[in-house]
Amino acid sequence: MRINMNAKRLAVVTSFGLILAAGQVANAGRGGSPQAIQQAISANSVDAIKAELERAEFLVCAACVDLVTPLVDHPDVRVRQVAAWWLARRAVSRQVQTAMITRLSQPDSTAALNAADVLGELHTVSSIAPLGAALSNPTFSGAARAEMAKALGTIGRPAGTPFLTAALSDGEPQVRSASLVALRTIRGNRDGSVAVALVGDGDAGVRAEAVTTLGMFKYSAAASALTSALASDPSADVRKKAAWALGEIGAPSSVAGGALQTAAASDPSPLVRSLSKAALTKLTQ
Repeated sequence: MRINMNAKRLAVVTSFGLILAAGQVANAGRGGSPQAIQQAISANSVDAIKAELERAEFLVCAACVDLVTPLVDHPDVRVRQVAAWWLARRAVSRQVQTAMITRLSQPDSTAALNAADVLGELHTVSSIAPLGAALSNPTFSGAARAEMAKALGTIGRPAGTPFLTAALSDGEPQVRSASLVALRTIRGNRDGSVAVALVGDGDAGVRAEAVTTLGMFKYSAAASALTSALASDPSADVRKKAAWALGEIGAPSSVAGGALQTAAASDPSPLVRSLSKAALTKLTQ
């Protein structure tokens, strides 16, 4: 019987790749050294810092805490988050949390923004109340408060819901948008009613997040608001998401059918036309 040599070589290469991959998985989170961490930090390479801290997940190294702790104020959010992730696995996590919560009571927006990133990654329930209070504090910049909303969403506990719902009326669009996104990640939350009014928000980004929330929550009571958005919103992104959301909620054809047919035939955006056609197949009678 002849053996296909190309197939044989492929099998050998594939087997070797699987073995190599298995070895990499087995070593994930193990290894690392203070020297490697220091070198990555000195190089100021985001990818290198992330790789070294992930490799040092289980590294017993008291000196490394002093190396990593300043990274909670690194200008790149990815570094702040991986530093918080690493510190959360150490005995100092409680002290780090306390220090970050203290920042939320001080009038420094940059320090508070960084603290919010860290507290979100620590996933500690006791951080919810101080984050929620800071979220409503106009002393902080919109960017800082948006990160506070994001942190509440990252923690994901229902206790954060009242704070995020209140922030939907914030004067800063980025705070309203971040709060809508965060509400979608709260465990067990499916209340789309809070997003309906924001379908008519003055900011297109907020409207897009509101429409997305309604679709993800399959909030059928929003069919009329979504139909109006599809028919008249000046933002193609909002119209696209409105068409998708109408399909997701299974809107009544008597409410949304006409608007979807019109959009499918004549909307200037090809994506809106395509999604409208798809949504038409999901309408209910």
